[in-house]
Parts: sequence; C-alpha cells; structure tokens
Amino acid sequence: MSDEKLPASLRRRDDRSAVLEDIAPYRGTSLAERSEILSALCRLAAEQVSARRDGERILRHEDRRSPEAERVWLRLLAAARA
Repeated sequence: MSDEKLPASLRRRDDRSAVLEDIAPYRGTSLAERSEILSALCRLAAEQVSARRDGERILRHEDRRSPEAERVWLRLLAAARA
C-alpha cells in the first residue's frame, strides 16, 4: 500500500531523514538558545508530571535494563574512568 496520500509526517522514511527533520529547527542555534530551549522543555515536563496525581510514582520509576544493556553500561563506565 502506498503512503502517498498520507500527510508527510506519517509517511515512511529512513531514520536518518527523520532525525535530520527533527533537528532542523535547532541547527544553527547558539548555545544560549539551545540552553533556553532545554530549560523550557524541562519546565514543561515538570508541569506535566506535577499535574498528575501519580507524579511522584512517575519520577521514581526506572526502566529495568536488560543484562546486555547492563554489561554495556558497566563497560562504558570502566572505559570512562580509565
């Protein structure tokens, strides 16, 4: 089935194209501008979490790592400390 009739945002594309499209508005911004964008995103996230009755539970949640991910993490930590 062709996706030509779908809006551009829903059409299939490769990961590289998707990432480049996502970051396009931020390319060429200064460090100060990116810092302000990040701050605004953090404020939004805090507002969204605090608006929920289960906000504290959400903040305490940690995804479990697979054994493979744990091994990679430990290897990267060891390499960074070396």
